[in-house]
Amino acid sequence: MTARSDTFLHWPGWRILSVVLVTLLFLGPAIWNGYPLIYFDSEDYVEMAFTWQPIIFRIMTYGLVTALARPFDTLWVIPIFQAVLAAWLLHEAVWAWIARWRPQVYFAMGLLLALTTGLPWVVAQVMADVYAGFTILGIAILAFGTALPLWRRLLLIPIIGLSICVHMTHVAVACGLVLVLVAIWLLARLSLRMPRPRLALVLPAVALGVLLVPATHYLATGRAFFSASGQVLQLALFVQDGLAQKYLDEVCPQGAELRLCEYKDQLPQTADDFLWGPSVFQQLGGWEGMQEEAATIVKGTIKTFPLDLARAMVSNTITQLDLIGTGEDLVPMSWHFVKTQLRRYPDDFRSFRYAKQQRHGGIDFELLNQIQVPMAQAAQLAALVMLVVAWKRRDRISTGLLAVVIIAFLGNAFVCGALSNPHDRYQNRIVWLALFAVTITAIRLDQRFTTKRPSAGERRAVLDYPQQQNQSQHQDGTGARQSQDSTQ
Repeated sequence: MTARSDTFLHWPGWRILSVVLVTLLFLGPAIWNGYPLIYFDSEDYVEMAFTWQPIIFRIMTYGLVTALARPFDTLWVIPIFQAVLAAWLLHEAVWAWIARWRPQVYFAMGLLLALTTGLPWVVAQVMADVYAGFTILGIAILAFGTALPLWRRLLLIPIIGLSICVHMTHVAVACGLVLVLVAIWLLARLSLRMPRPRLALVLPAVALGVLLVPATHYLATGRAFFSASGQVLQLALFVQDGLAQKYLDEVCPQGAELRLCEYKDQLPQTADDFLWGPSVFQQLGGWEGMQEEAATIVKGTIKTFPLDLARAMVSNTITQLDLIGTGEDLVPMSWHFVKTQLRRYPDDFRSFRYAKQQRHGGIDFELLNQIQVPMAQAAQLAALVMLVVAWKRRDRISTGLLAVVIIAFLGNAFVCGALSNPHDRYQNRIVWLALFAVTITAIRLDQRFTTKRPSAGERRAVLDYPQQQNQSQHQDGTGARQSQDSTQ
């Protein structure tokens, strides 16, 4: 490598330029759309930032994020903030695990994720989904990114805490990862080949995220709680799996005092139809009116049909693992979000109304998914292969990163599929981590990227070493001759 090319590769401005470019790449879908992407749930989160009134089927913590848009009077603040966080976390991950040519590797990684995964499309949404990936990657950095200075790892704690608290599924996955990391830490005491997670910063970050949920609810309502929806979501999943009707068929003839007994043969086919459609659920009081009965049916079903429940949970987890498509339900929102848009951000209305999402037919994700879904499936399989390779190479950092990602995929699929309701967006929001982890591991297999570049002083010392050796040998020879002459 010539001196000129070496100077170009190590130009200090690369770092700033790469961060700016990666941030813009992650903002790409919102820029192309002409406005942040709006989901059905976005309306509730935007409203909560203004009213701070609880909505029974939402937690209020993502309102902390949507509230950032209020001083600027535009929802553009949300995807910009999320893009900056995504770019920063990716930056810290590359600096933690790659030793050389970091800006170039970082930009290449950002470009790869932007073009071949759904990450930018999740960043662009006014939704909490993107923070699921932030949670997993942040925990991995704190556990295995000890190459970062301590002050930079400390800065990650509030970001990870925020990422955890904005959705209850993030809380569950984060707590599960802590248990797994503790188990790995204990096993590492017995085997030198095991990854060695550092838990000193992971534990306070997760604790912060967990405690922020009831703390936010207490400040807003005077009551500390995690979720007000109780067992209703679980009942809806039991309806979809057929377990609710099976239980009602069992207990209703015996005189069970359940209002759903009268409608047990009219239950919808899906959980979404049960909760959001014109179903018996709404007739019987909805989220508030069905709380007590939902709890009774859920507990009774678990007790009466544990094997059926276990089979349904395994099936839903597997189903969720396979649902990774981008763009689920990102349909035109002119009919749904328009009142909130006019009431809260009227200056944005024109941009919202003429965004590509609101056009007839909305955004077509078919071609995108024909590329991204096979890529994601291949990356997940490659993650398993690379885990074996990293283990054999005794690369404990790559082994730890891959283990966290794989376990997080399984945990997320269980939490969202077996305990909630399988949907593409739940797994799509984190599947980009498979390609990221595989790429990082592949780069680390090349020792040139894991060995730090010598400093200027060290390079001068290496160049001067032969000359110093010659001088030393010359002096030794002169001394020897002088000694011989004096003897004579």
